[in-house]
Amino acid sequence: MKKLVLGIAVIGCANATIAQHNMGIANNNWGSINGVFLNPANIAESREYKSITFAGISYGADNNAGAISARAGFKVAVGDGKSNNMFRYSNNSSVSMMAPFMNITGPCVMLRLGKNNSIAFTSRLRAMNQFNDFDQTLFRSLNDPTYVPTENNQNSLKDFVYTLNLWSELGVTYAGVLYKKGHHKLKGGATLRYLGGIAYVALQGNNMDVRFTQGTNTFFASNTDLTYMSNILNTRNAQGNDISKGFITAISNGNFGRGVSGDLGLVYEYKPADSKKSERYKSRFSLALCDVGSIVYNEKVSTNERITGEGNLKSSNIITNVKNFENMRNYVVANGYEVEITKKSVKLNMPARLMLASDVHLQKEYYLNFSLLVNLANRQILGNSYYNQFTITPRYETKKMSIGIPLTYSTLSNSFKTGVGLFYKGFFVGSDDMLAIVSRSQYGINLYAGINMLIYK
Repeated sequence: MKKLVLGIAVIGCANATIAQHNMGIANNNWGSINGVFLNPANIAESREYKSITFAGISYGADNNAGAISARAGFKVAVGDGKSNNMFRYSNNSSVSMMAPFMNITGPCVMLRLGKNNSIAFTSRLRAMNQFNDFDQTLFRSLNDPTYVPTENNQNSLKDFVYTLNLWSELGVTYAGVLYKKGHHKLKGGATLRYLGGIAYVALQGNNMDVRFTQGTNTFFASNTDLTYMSNILNTRNAQGNDISKGFITAISNGNFGRGVSGDLGLVYEYKPADSKKSERYKSRFSLALCDVGSIVYNEKVSTNERITGEGNLKSSNIITNVKNFENMRNYVVANGYEVEITKKSVKLNMPARLMLASDVHLQKEYYLNFSLLVNLANRQILGNSYYNQFTITPRYETKKMSIGIPLTYSTLSNSFKTGVGLFYKGFFVGSDDMLAIVSRSQYGINLYAGINMLIYK
């Protein structure tokens, strides 16, 4: 099961959001293309005539299971596999996490069309590895072959979901000024994306009653109704024994999913009569609906394994056999379960969310931003989602450089996060969640960096 939880981390580290939003630099008035993924209307009336993003990356983890160790987390990601080395588990009985998540951005191009309108072409590679509502004892048993429960535990589990999805995006954005009169200005924008699903592994847990016994890693599961799905784990040969091999094969054979998604946004700006000519606004309010869509892996590339019944299972044996559908089927059948393997299309929903923000120009080069992320995705069905968060970001910005300090409250971990974003002549680096580097009480961590070429004439 280590491959399920952490397999994509190796890919991410080799190429190397809260995460994927880069709050420290995304609201900057210079380098507006950095904010196109927060709200497509942000590129309207851009200060740059042209903007090119050569490359950008964000990478990290967040969870509610317990505080993480940044050093141990990297060790787990590159092959240790013992999740108890990464987390200092809390008393939370239900585990939800995104570990890891990754964005690789670029190339992207933004062009200003006249004074008020802009168009952008964007490309990204994204990965999200996510657990929702897993029993903590079951989660630890399926991720660490050495874990043994320290007490008897019995629980009835329903509607727990695991989704790992790796996909590409090609998008086009148009934004412009919709209304402008006196002190008021309204901008609008929309993005349409083509989605190419590359690789996925998913588990839909409809029902499972589990009974763990102190001192043993064998547990009894009854009333079981699970469906295990993937386009990179084979049923008849050893190709699926390593997720990285399955990933490469998926690319070479074109075992991709297909889909579309979109963003829609509005930005309102207010500029009082006594404002300086160079001041664009005194206050700005924005609303955006982001990542509405899905990817479908059709029946030709997607294998489904439905497991029902009851019996005893050993954690270490599950970890060994889960990498291949045929091996997994043989193991659970030998322990009393029934298994049905079929070819069915699988739909994975995008992490739909509502983004609300206000930006206040305090004085000179100083601004204060408030951003609220509201999840709109159904976590009980297959797909990925973000978790509600509220961020306050004071920032200093000029044409050449900016620095922002995002302060975030996350509803996933019920904790506060602090980061910093630096932007200088098109180069940017930062983190929305960096305290785990120096603290042993943080539940997440992320880093981002990139380079833009900005042309003002």
